[in-house]
Amino acid sequence: MRIVTLSDVTLGYGSPQIPLLASSLSQFYTAEGKIIEPVQPELAPRHGMFPFEFHRIATADHPHSPVGRAEYVWRASKLVNSLNPDVLVISCTYCLPILYRLKRRPRKVIYYSIESIPFYGEFDVEMNRRAASLLDVILFPEENRAALETGRCGFPGVPKIVLYNVNNRRKDTRPALPLPRRNGRILYSGAISREHTFADYYLSEKIRSLPIDLFGPIKGSQSGKQIFASAITGSLRYRGYITASELAALRPAYAYSIVAWNPNSENQLYAAPNKFFESIAAGVPPIAAPHPQCKLILERYACGLLMPDWSFDAFLSTLQKAIALYGAQPWLEMVENCARAVDAELTWDAQFDKLKAYL
Repeated sequence: MRIVTLSDVTLGYGSPQIPLLASSLSQFYTAEGKIIEPVQPELAPRHGMFPFEFHRIATADHPHSPVGRAEYVWRASKLVNSLNPDVLVISCTYCLPILYRLKRRPRKVIYYSIESIPFYGEFDVEMNRRAASLLDVILFPEENRAALETGRCGFPGVPKIVLYNVNNRRKDTRPALPLPRRNGRILYSGAISREHTFADYYLSEKIRSLPIDLFGPIKGSQSGKQIFASAITGSLRYRGYITASELAALRPAYAYSIVAWNPNSENQLYAAPNKFFESIAAGVPPIAAPHPQCKLILERYACGLLMPDWSFDAFLSTLQKAIALYGAQPWLEMVENCARAVDAELTWDAQFDKLKAYL
């Protein structure tokens, strides 16, 4: 049994579900997995993190440029043909053209549509409309995105499954830190952007008075970055850009975490956020804007606080409510409910169980 996973990114930085899926498939079929990934010049390989045989494909132009993507598809398709896999995983529409260049259809083709199809343009939408006969199952990270992509592309006769963007395994589950070991602060991790993640909200005097720690890259011009950094005063702290493993070690000590994107694009409205699920897994109740998947999970398990909308007033009032509840019975219940959500379904193993019937 030969299993090959085609990645659209250099693994070890984002998209942790791709190696998780590859690992689970290897365990299910008792077979060694192989990974094909593009060389992103700005990212060093992190193969030591994973138990796979890696094949890296370098391209003359950046692999996420149109020319670089075309070269990656050409080289990867030749490699897949030589590897002759029984099971092939296609990671997002970026890699889908490779299917059209194969000399032999694998016994099982799993399409992990982890990114929005229209993001790549109308050509990709049309290509996906013609792909149904080449696919055995399609995985989506969010319910509304699954419905939208199916409406656009059809995929008639192909089973479709929603796998949440969790990346914690059952065996790695740890009890939440007790109240005396918490720092009482609110965590924000991710890109800090005026356009995408409400960076301007944090410059308000009312927000700067709240105990918030910001981690992540500041987006924008150099002057804009300097203005933002110099405006960080009061209880608000900017703590730089750290690795995912360093952040994972710090996260359990926080009281809450913030999860919010500007809903001005389909991708951001129907967010399927890793950090939302990472926060729940750590026993840190999320404070989330009403992205549909966040709303669904918070209403199902009462494991965090939901902003009524994306406005500054909603952002501020929900943060103030969170601080008022910290350490009291409602907060303790949210922490307990995080564990209940993880026990019920928010582990990678529980999500992979949904796929087993189709393997």
